[in-house]
Amino acid sequence: MLRVILSALYFFAAVTFSSAWGQSQQEAPLGLTWGASMADIQSSGVELKEFPGNEYGRSYIASKTSKALADQSFTLVSFGFNDKLWRVVIAGRPISDDPAGSAVLGRYKELSSLLAEKYGKPKEYHRLGESIYSQSAYFVAGIRGGNSSWYSNFETTDFSIQLGLTATDSSTSNWRLIYENKEIRKGFEASKRSREKGSL
Repeated sequence: MLRVILSALYFFAAVTFSSAWGQSQQEAPLGLTWGASMADIQSSGVELKEFPGNEYGRSYIASKTSKALADQSFTLVSFGFNDKLWRVVIAGRPISDDPAGSAVLGRYKELSSLLAEKYGKPKEYHRLGESIYSQSAYFVAGIRGGNSSWYSNFETTDFSIQLGLTATDSSTSNWRLIYENKEIRKGFEASKRSREKGSL
């Protein structure tokens, strides 16, 4: 009888561990792994260069990821204060001499379609500014000045993903993707509150 009980407990523990491992080891974009430590990421061949600021915990510019988009410019990964990957930002290569944003809008549409296939239909926030910013010739200028906004939010049980457009001047723009793991984000927010409380 004791052997049966012990076997049942062992099986339950194994299933529980397996489930927890599966949740913490979910695949993140670019071949990364949610919840991985900085050492884990580096051991897979990814190079990390420290990024200033700690708004999202310890953050690094990542290069040599196992997967990449053809037109991405850089990747920013954040590990919070508990050394667990919870946030990934991917920025597209800047597209210049395109004040109407024709090229970046085309790429935005492609990426949105691919994301929708994987994560479901997004909530789109496409707003043009007033006055000249409602004209296509000033689309990028409107994004740059904050008069216009163009982004889509994808939500699943585990993740939140935002695809948006940014601009550095009135004719240069790029796309940007922000991925966040919801469960690990809770831990980051809790540790951030604890750190702030300790500073007051």
